[in-house]
Amino acid sequence: MRSTPAISPVPRLTPGGYARIVERLRDITEHRLPQMRPLLVDRERDERDVAEFERLQAEVDSLEALLAEAQVIVDDPARFEGRVELGMRVHVTLSDGSKAWVRPVHPAEAFLDDERISMTSPLGLALMGARVSHVGWVGAPGGVWACTVLAVDPSAVD
Repeated sequence: MRSTPAISPVPRLTPGGYARIVERLRDITEHRLPQMRPLLVDRERDERDVAEFERLQAEVDSLEALLAEAQVIVDDPARFEGRVELGMRVHVTLSDGSKAWVRPVHPAEAFLDDERISMTSPLGLALMGARVSHVGWVGAPGGVWACTVLAVDPSAVD
């Protein structure tokens, strides 16, 4: 029986995830916040702009703290033991019978593209530690469904 993966106290990010978070941070600090500043001093300012500015500033604070603590995952195919680990691409069957590549990652980078899924999501939990041909059960709002691991790409930490 596999245990539920715990999120490490030190956030572990894929190299691609780290780079994309840095890009997001740069976009907010160099473009979005400066564009919003004039809207905040306007006499007839819209409070939605104030709320968005505050939300973006909170996101900056959160991303800066994450990057300061984060450890970037090192791709080491020789260390691969056949089990799904954080950042690896996994080919799976989905609830509708279709097949897809997914990449379980730290929750902070799950939003970065359509392939990344949070390791704490129902599918991420079913995959972490699994081997090829493993059938995991995914608990979702629509019910429980079986997910089969078709392949694991150990050299694809991105």
